[in-house]
Amino acid sequence: MSAVFVTLTFLVGGVAALTTIEDEPAGTAGGSVPDASELRSGERPQGCRTDDSGGSVPKNPPTGITWHMVGLVRVPVSAEAGPTRMDEELWWCFAHTPLGAVLAAHTITSEISEKHWRTVLDRQIVAGRGRDVFEFMREIEPDTVRGSAGESVAKAAGFSVTSYSDSAAEVELLMRTSSGYTASTFSMRWSGGDWKVLPSPNGALHSEASPVANPRGYVLWKG
Repeated sequence: MSAVFVTLTFLVGGVAALTTIEDEPAGTAGGSVPDASELRSGERPQGCRTDDSGGSVPKNPPTGITWHMVGLVRVPVSAEAGPTRMDEELWWCFAHTPLGAVLAAHTITSEISEKHWRTVLDRQIVAGRGRDVFEFMREIEPDTVRGSAGESVAKAAGFSVTSYSDSAAEVELLMRTSSGYTASTFSMRWSGGDWKVLPSPNGALHSEASPVANPRGYVLWKG
């Protein structure tokens, strides 16, 4: 697997699990995302409504989470924190909260593996050198890699929000594999009225997965 083109959704054997949306989301279907240049500061895209009251960093497992399959991987979804909107090419509209940033990290890195990855890239990845490098590497990757039903897939286990402001968040996503836990760090930015992933200058969407001996200190998902 390329050192640059790395997604969160992976098979334990090290093969990227490039994914396909299969289940209906908890939010509303239809509608495209307006260009960020069309929005004034503080505005949300038309039709995007979320509960932004939960501004504190979660200390306990979030309630109201449902799980939806994106290919072989289960992705957490909240009717209040997002993604609350979906068209044919991406899930979007996340709460302007720490939990919204966490959910966006899960969703965006899963969808970027699909055949509509260019739409996700344009709308949900921060523009700059990192995005350009990622685009170059993504162009030579296949759109979808399917594993067999018997293959073991890393599962979302928990998260930690290490820093948060109205414009940026650093989140760690904890994954459980057949050999233990791993964690990767994502840099998120609030831009154009929604959360986006900020890639590193070398095009990576998150840090290299590191082994975690004990999940203590992470907020663990339920379900």
